[in-house]
Amino acid sequence: MAWKRREKVAIMEPLSMVNETMTQILREEGDIIIEGTLYNFVSLKSLLELRKLDVVFSEVYDASTSIIEGLDFLRKLKAQFPAIDIILHTEIEIPALLIQSNADAIYMKQLGVEGCRASAAQILNAESMVSVLFYEDRKRHYDFEMLSDYEWEVLIMFSQQMSITNIADKKKTDYRRISRMKHAIMDKLKINNNVAFSQLMALAGCKFGEYPPVSL
Repeated sequence: MAWKRREKVAIMEPLSMVNETMTQILREEGDIIIEGTLYNFVSLKSLLELRKLDVVFSEVYDASTSIIEGLDFLRKLKAQFPAIDIILHTEIEIPALLIQSNADAIYMKQLGVEGCRASAAQILNAESMVSVLFYEDRKRHYDFEMLSDYEWEVLIMFSQQMSITNIADKKKTDYRRISRMKHAIMDKLKINNNVAFSQLMALAGCKFGEYPPVSL
């Protein structure tokens, strides 16, 4: 992205080594003001209530916030403060879910000091806020669609292991509507069967330290 002068930035990263390294590297950029280095979404929420931010640089989960809960937080943050640039810097390689955050840019996390420096250089030198979804040679394979707010709410309920019947009761609607919506969600996320959907929902409910080293 093209960094503006005196950009006010918050970093939310639960892994201390990455947090400290990225903070140091970004602080070396003279025109960037680090307003907070945080390890969880609770602290980020508190900071947002106290400070005006230009950029939120964030992982999508923490020790007490699942992947889908973190994405929901960031999605609502972007809706409430559209002027804030949200940059995801994540180890979660589930693009169908990541794009639902409506983030301005998405970068895969590289571990180790040199990996962090490479990530920071890529982010600081980017010419625009066009999303960088993992690797350019794989980007063309991703064709996911954004879910509506209602579909997103329903997806969160599925990630909580709620059944169609339970969701219909909660939403005060009928079973057939939620069933149709589940299929519409699966189409948008390019999920072909119920087994894959269940696996995705299990991963979406993972918190920091629980996410397995697999990709969907």
